[in-house]
Amino acid sequence: MLASENGNGSRALWAELIGSQLHARKPGETLFDRITAGSGYGPQGEKSWPGKVRPVATEQPALPVHRKFAAEVLAGLHPAQFPKAVAFFEPAQQDKVLRIADRAREKLKQGLPLTKQEERLRHYTKSADDIRADWQKTMRLAGTIDGVEFYEMSRMRMSPEDHDFAARDEARKLAWPIARTEINRVGDQVMEVRPKTGEPHKGVDLFAKPGTPITAARSGRVKRVVDGRGSDREAARRAGLWVDVEVGKQMDRYLHLGEAKVVPGQKIKRGDLIGVVAEAKTSGTGKGPHLHFEVRAGDYTSERQDYGEPINPKFEVV
Repeated sequence: MLASENGNGSRALWAELIGSQLHARKPGETLFDRITAGSGYGPQGEKSWPGKVRPVATEQPALPVHRKFAAEVLAGLHPAQFPKAVAFFEPAQQDKVLRIADRAREKLKQGLPLTKQEERLRHYTKSADDIRADWQKTMRLAGTIDGVEFYEMSRMRMSPEDHDFAARDEARKLAWPIARTEINRVGDQVMEVRPKTGEPHKGVDLFAKPGTPITAARSGRVKRVVDGRGSDREAARRAGLWVDVEVGKQMDRYLHLGEAKVVPGQKIKRGDLIGVVAEAKTSGTGKGPHLHFEVRAGDYTSERQDYGEPINPKFEVV
C-alpha cells in the first residue's frame, strides 16, 4: 500500500492510509488481511483476485522503511488526522486509469492488441467525479492529504448496516494494557515473522519495568489463569504465567505475568488490574521484562491445538 503510487507521499499520508484500513477492517480481519485481500496488493488495476476491488498498491514490495512506519502506526506513534476515515482514493490516479481504460476499449473496437496495463485496466468506467457521487451517498469527505481524498461514514445518511459498522469499529478499540507512559518500547507485532524461528508472532510485546501494572484492555470474563512456569510442556513454560479473558467470542490473552490479580470466572471491566510484569526470564522466555498481549478470534480447542486466528489489536490512541 505504501509502496504504490503513493510511495513518495508524506509520512502524514502514510499514517492516514494505514489508519483508514484499520478502521475499515471487518470483525476478525487483520490489517495484513485487509491490505492483501484485493484491497492492497497486486498488479495495479487487477480486479479479479481475490477481493474483486481495485487494489491500492502495485507489485512493488514494501521496503523496511514502510514496515517500520506501519509498526509505529500500530503502536499509536502517528495518530491519524481523520480518525474516522474508512476509505480513500486518489482522484488524479482514478482519472488517469479511466483514460487508459477508454483507450483500451477503443483499441478493442479497432481490433488492435492491448498492452498488459490496458488489459488490466480496460474494465474501469468511472471518473473521480463518479466515485465521489457514489461515495457521498453514504460517506462524507473528511479531508485531503497529498491529493488523496479520505472519507468517513456520514451519520446523516447512514443505513442500519452503517450504524452497525460504526458500532463494530468502536467495539474493536482496546485500551493499552500497560499505561503508555510506562511502556519502554513496543516489540514484535502481530504475525511478524521472527528471524530465529521463522514462526509468526501472534501478539504484541509491550516492554516495561518489572512490577508495572497490567490492566484489562477490554471488559470481559476471566476464562482461565494458568501458571506454566514449572510445566512439563514447553509451550506452557514459554508462556509463563498467563490470563485469558473472554470477550464475546474473542479471547484477550495476557502472557509473561509476574503475578495474577484475577481468578477464573471473575467479571472484569476495562482498566481493572490483571497482574504485573514479571522479571526477565522468570515467566516465559524473553530477554527483557514485557507483556505479550494477544487478541484471538476464538478460544483454545483440542482439535486445532491452538486458539483462534490472531487479530491485530486496535489500541486507542491517547
